[in-house]
Amino acid sequence: METRSMSRVLRPTALFSSCIGVVLLAGCTSSSPAPLDMVATTDDEDRGSVGVESAAAGPGSPDPAPGAGCDELSVELQSALDAAVDVQRLPGAAAAVHLGGCSWLGAAGVADTEADVAIQPGDLFRAGSITKTFVSTLALMLRAEGRLSLDDAVSAYVGGVPRGEQISVRQILNHTSGVFDYTALDEFWTAAFDDPTRAWTPAELIALAASKPPYFEPGRGFAYSNTNYIIAGLIVEAASGEPIGELLRARVLEPAGLAHTYLDGAEEALPGLVHGYGRSRGELVEMTSAIDASAAGAAGALVSTTGDLTRFYRKVLDGTLLGPAELEEMTAWVDAPLGEVTGYGLGLSRRESPLGVQVGHDGGIWGFTSSSYYAVDKDASITVLVNLDGGDVGRIVDDLSNVLITP
Repeated sequence: METRSMSRVLRPTALFSSCIGVVLLAGCTSSSPAPLDMVATTDDEDRGSVGVESAAAGPGSPDPAPGAGCDELSVELQSALDAAVDVQRLPGAAAAVHLGGCSWLGAAGVADTEADVAIQPGDLFRAGSITKTFVSTLALMLRAEGRLSLDDAVSAYVGGVPRGEQISVRQILNHTSGVFDYTALDEFWTAAFDDPTRAWTPAELIALAASKPPYFEPGRGFAYSNTNYIIAGLIVEAASGEPIGELLRARVLEPAGLAHTYLDGAEEALPGLVHGYGRSRGELVEMTSAIDASAAGAAGALVSTTGDLTRFYRKVLDGTLLGPAELEEMTAWVDAPLGEVTGYGLGLSRRESPLGVQVGHDGGIWGFTSSSYYAVDKDASITVLVNLDGGDVGRIVDDLSNVLITP
């Protein structure tokens, strides 16, 4: 099969000079250094508290890096985050780390470059394609209840999908459908930027993708496509009979205690979204709401915090939200030779890191990049959110991973 880059996101590739990497946007830098204001906190629910928490470690939970206690680890993690913002010349970043009995939230840089407002650890960011894991989780919940089968044809739920009668729900969720990615079309970005307030319907986005030939026959390759998850959103709505925003809140956000997360465009926004930026000719450009959130929809419209995303992946992967059979399906990997990401499951990436294998997802969307991973065997979670389109979040995840393993 032809290897295509994993454009995990919804980003204008022609209008701004963002660096587009294969998987984790490696090698990208942003504009001039921003003033740094750092805060470290450990309470996922308290967006203003400062400190580091030492919790009772569960059975088999590893200690922090040899010789490092939680307080020392907090200082080292904050230093690594400060350095990353400085080296990459990012407007700002927030991060969360959980390792055994230690939990830390930190921030560096600014949420608004004009007002010089410091980012706080609990600020909201657009999460981009991390949305996909949430949608896949909903599909697997419905599968557990017998309301859909992963082997069902897409045409049983959604019309207008090219070869929908030959494509399975599973192939939509693991990007082996061959369906063309609408975000690869210049005409989509031109239309979206010409009318930033335009509300896009899923049918319109699918029709854009249908105007191009599929990448390959269903099941005969891997090609990361945002169109797959626009379709997935419609599948879960059809199978459940509920709007995706309501379903997500009732089945995932509230049960998991994700109080600072919402699907933009599908429900009322929460206050606290930081400003997101792109670059044009070396200058930062405000991109926070450059396009209506409906252009991302179930493929990338989620807004969240580092604390909520860290909590979400732990609750998915520890069996709180999904049963053993569903987790087995979610982690049935197909080859995805895309840099650090070596496998893709159902809305879930497998990534190689200094901590070993991590599972989670990355995201990119106008003004923001994101990464949230859990090294299950090490009980180590790392989430990084950056308010720049093209920030190298993967490098920051590795920088923080190195802190956790360095003696």
